Amino acid sequence: MKPMLDSPTSYSLCCLTSIRHRRHHQQNVLSYTKIPASMLIFITEGTGSLLINNECFDFEPLQLYYLTPGMQIDVSLGSECLAYYSLQLAYYGGAAGESNGDSIHLHNKELPLFTSGRVQVTNARPLLKRIELLYDNSVSQTPTFQHHLQFQELLYFIMQEGSKKLEESSSLQGIQQAAAYIQAHFHEQLEMKTLAVMAGLTPSSFSRLFKKMMGESPLAYWVRLRMESAKELLSHKDCRIKEVSASVGYDDEFYFSRVFHRTVGISPSFYMNRKKMKIAVVSCTLLQDSLLSLGIEPVAAVNCCRYPGMDDAEYEQLLANNWAELQHAQPDLIIGDVYHQPFYQQLNCVASSVILLTDTDWLVNYRKMGAMLGQHQEAAYTLGQLALRIAAARRILNHSMKNKTVSVLQVNHQHIRIQGTINHPLNELIYQDLGLKPGLNVPLHTKILDLPPEWLPPLEADYVFMLKKNAGAGSEAIYERMRKTEAWKSIRAVQNGKVMLIPQWIRMSWTPTGRTAIIDELLKMTDTRSSLVR
Repeated sequence: MKPMLDSPTSYSLCCLTSIRHRRHHQQNVLSYTKIPASMLIFITEGTGSLLINNECFDFEPLQLYYLTPGMQIDVSLGSECLAYYSLQLAYYGGAAGESNGDSIHLHNKELPLFTSGRVQVTNARPLLKRIELLYDNSVSQTPTFQHHLQFQELLYFIMQEGSKKLEESSSLQGIQQAAAYIQAHFHEQLEMKTLAVMAGLTPSSFSRLFKKMMGESPLAYWVRLRMESAKELLSHKDCRIKEVSASVGYDDEFYFSRVFHRTVGISPSFYMNRKKMKIAVVSCTLLQDSLLSLGIEPVAAVNCCRYPGMDDAEYEQLLANNWAELQHAQPDLIIGDVYHQPFYQQLNCVASSVILLTDTDWLVNYRKMGAMLGQHQEAAYTLGQLALRIAAARRILNHSMKNKTVSVLQVNHQHIRIQGTINHPLNELIYQDLGLKPGLNVPLHTKILDLPPEWLPPLEADYVFMLKKNAGAGSEAIYERMRKTEAWKSIRAVQNGKVMLIPQWIRMSWTPTGRTAIIDELLKMTDTRSSLVR
């Protein structure tokens, strides 16, 4: 929340143009709208999710939101009814000392009163009473000067409540001031000691609290701001790397290039020409789907991993075909996942290559790819839509599944693999994002548990989602051995016919489009009309 800024040469005034109380009767329906004017929204009834400029908020009664003109809003309702007050605002400003009619202007833009999104309010009940009074007066009588004063008192109350929140920790205020200073002076040489003094903290406390609040160290924050500015400058036509380097604070353009490459993933010269580049992917985690969601079509997509059941001759032929496809595509850049790190030197002989080394966090990889290719806005939009879809699906599943439990199994040519609840994109989607409850003996503190089929523990799951892998290497025999065990026969999902055969969710979970497809399949499979796997 930001206070209104006044100066000796200007003045500003926020006015209420209308106040309405709205009620909608829909459930689990996504809607889209554009905000026509600045407004405050106070929710009185209902739950769901708001996607405001690609940032997702879970809303509930007694919450206040500030929206600005042209802002894109997606709404996912989690309840049958949604009710709220909408206060449409206008901002008038003019030059002090001028009295002619041209000195006052209506500005249809974000007000300097609040930051868009959710507005923190400590005491929501008194705020609701003030809004109700304002609404009742507007309905019962023509707006008067007293009505305008009531609105100004309402604004003052909101700002005072926000001030209480900010005053809870002077240390956090100091961190905010230091972060703002870094943002304004990132192109200069900064001393961490100076920033710590500015925040009123010791250097060690400053670094610790800064990382806790901002999600990264002061140095990483400083470098990231420099690189973001550099990317913007490099996007301009006819820019020069030496000039960009100097503009963001680096005297040595070669050192700047090394930092840029280390941070962004490609060199400044590559970034300058990224829109003209032909990009190929080598991946077993469907990086090509991630690339497509960013609006970029790869010129080639190959998978060089060797899977069980392949003999030497078959694998050599696979590699030969892949290299031929890559060379024929003549890419300018090759992006590979962590499973293709052993091929890095060979890939570099074809084209400049980048390996995304984060092996469990698909989100880090996706954002890095978006930043690397200058598609960060597309990435943010896609992730925002995914967050909204997850929020809606979570509410549906929590309602339809209630206290039912699920387990995810893989059957390969050697053993049974029980997926845990952490450290893998699929595990996190199923158990954390969607909030499904794990069955008995699902590993809670590890990624997977591999067992011989005869050692399968009692799962006591209402639904079993099963992936059969490596059929050519003998997974069907492992599956049949598992089916003969008493542990398998005792599972509720087996007894009730709730064993669902799934496609490659393991790979699909690494991409936004794949995760959306998994959610859609889950919603169908958990419906009573779903077809079952014997």
